[in-house]
Amino acid sequence: MMIESHLFTMIIYALLVSLVLSIIRRSELKDRLKYGLTLFLIMVLGALAFGWFMFLFAK
Repeated sequence: MMIESHLFTMIIYALLVSLVLSIIRRSELKDRLKYGLTLFLIMVLGALAFGWFMFLFAK
């Protein structure tokens, strides 16, 4: 099955990366949840902002 939505693919990627990094970098469960959620939001919002910025310069 091919996923045709780049946004959905990016969200899955951000979720998996933030999950792995939070497990690797933090030891307490509360810290893992906070760190993972923060990373996820930074990646998704950053990618949306960058995509919007690139759209301004598209021909």
